[in-house]
Amino acid sequence: MKPDFSEFSYGYAVTEELVSAHKATVIAAPLFPSLYDEGKAGGGYDVKIPFAGKPVFLQFKLSDQLERSNSKEHKSGLLGLPYYRMHIRPAKHSDQHNLLLDLEASGESVFYIAPEFHLPAELNSFYLSGSVVVNSAAFSPQAIGAMPDDDEHYLVFERGASIGYRCSDESKEVPKFNLANGLQPILTEQGKKSRNLGEGGLRDISNRMLNVLESGEQRLRSRKKSVDIPGLRKIVDNRNPVESIGYMARTFFDAELLILE
Repeated sequence: MKPDFSEFSYGYAVTEELVSAHKATVIAAPLFPSLYDEGKAGGGYDVKIPFAGKPVFLQFKLSDQLERSNSKEHKSGLLGLPYYRMHIRPAKHSDQHNLLLDLEASGESVFYIAPEFHLPAELNSFYLSGSVVVNSAAFSPQAIGAMPDDDEHYLVFERGASIGYRCSDESKEVPKFNLANGLQPILTEQGKKSRNLGEGGLRDISNRMLNVLESGEQRLRSRKKSVDIPGLRKIVDNRNPVESIGYMARTFFDAELLILE
């Protein structure tokens, strides 16, 4: 069964919960008015960035629920019922997965995050109880790995399990992170430490993102596409790093950057 709510709705619920319950700060165009002071000199907005923290990029996905006995991965004996399927954008349509792979390889923390539910009533209930994150699954792009071709690929997983599977020609086991205690324990387990997030630290993130996009430009050119690297350099050089990070994260990585204090 296809999910009956939007990726935006799910991402909003996850982000708000991480901000309100897990002391995270979101870096993007204004979504949550409480995080911004409007009317500053010169206009615009001012994000309350902590002096130190752990940046993490999240790419929100939706999950199909598979519950029929003839479902492919159940029929093959790989998974029980019900289970969930998260689609990865094929390279022939989007460079997203490759960019997330490169961003994680650059040293940033990056995760796909998807719900272990699919109904609006479930989303409403979990949102009300502040348990959307707990009922979600997280996967590292690096653990998923590079796709073998430009065709359709997806991950399948059961609620509460510690692994999922990338389904290509052959299934590949992929660790699935438990989000019962949020993202902090996962980052600690991965050895991620708090970083300086003054202007210099934020510019480092901004430049790292730009470098990843510049590397990806070679792939795009083979498909006669471009992200306009010269234009992005002007944005990174001339705009506040919070603004350039938010712009690149959403426009090219389709991700949300949060800072965990």
